[in-house]
Amino acid sequence: MTLEIIKVNINSSAEWRDFLSSNYNMFFDGKFLEYNDKFNKGIKWHHLIFKDKYKTVAILNGNERIEKDEKVYVSCDGVSFGGFMWTDKIKINDMNNVINLFKNYLIDNDFTKCIIRNPPFLYRLHTNEEYEYVLLSEGFSVNKYAITNIIDLSSFEFEKLKNSKKRSIQKSAEIIEIDLVEDAVSEKSLGDFYNILHSNRELKNVVPTHSLEELVFLKNNLPDKIKLFTAKIENEIVGICTLFLIKKDVVLNFYLAADEEHKRNRVSDYLLYYSIEWSKEKNFRIYDIGTSSVDDRLLQGLFDFKKKFRADGFLRKSYTLKL
Repeated sequence: MTLEIIKVNINSSAEWRDFLSSNYNMFFDGKFLEYNDKFNKGIKWHHLIFKDKYKTVAILNGNERIEKDEKVYVSCDGVSFGGFMWTDKIKINDMNNVINLFKNYLIDNDFTKCIIRNPPFLYRLHTNEEYEYVLLSEGFSVNKYAITNIIDLSSFEFEKLKNSKKRSIQKSAEIIEIDLVEDAVSEKSLGDFYNILHSNRELKNVVPTHSLEELVFLKNNLPDKIKLFTAKIENEIVGICTLFLIKKDVVLNFYLAADEEHKRNRVSDYLLYYSIEWSKEKNFRIYDIGTSSVDDRLLQGLFDFKKKFRADGFLRKSYTLKL
């Protein structure tokens, strides 16, 4: 294998777009990443293509930043995770060659540290951990991790849920109406949606990852990849759900929130169930409900809530290499 590394601007790189056309991942899509530029996040991009003669074998979304006078390569700020995306059927020794070349590239470009935030290995169609093995064998170590809850949609069935959960969903369905936001959105039209999200996160002493303006931009920029659901009782929005269609077979539930005043109506239960069934009907393979830990600490109540929907825990791992 004769390899080369090319640093690219993904908004103008035909090779990057061609690779994504058969290996799509929303967090590698310029239409998603550009919100960081539009809203002045100050990210210095450093995206890489790895080529073997005329064929792209891997891509890496990334950026560079300065930490305590160290030049650090990160894959990737501005999104939940990054990491290498490989061409189908790549062999483990070829992965090894790519990572070796990447390490030399980092040294040649004066990086002293590298951080790679990988998605759960289940996101890959070939669900093995050969890539992780190569990272570890090349000197990377796991420095941070989070647990996320994932549903195998091929085996998800309403009848497999516990009777208490089935009853609460059926009861909620009698009074809750779910709408899918299909049209282009504005700050005005999405105002009530965002108020539910912001109020819910405020109770947990956190703020949403995206501002209202940013969420409007992302939805309009990627209308087919970001799905917004509202739950209504008597025409009042009482809950919201935001799905990111990360890959052609992977759904990530990025936001799920309900009005505290309607907690007794189990709005979140019904919204989650509805969006799972929607994803199954659209032939997605896995449904990621999102992380249930903060700073390596398990949020037991949140984890248990997700487990009741047959969502098992899998790791999101961050790998670090000191150079």
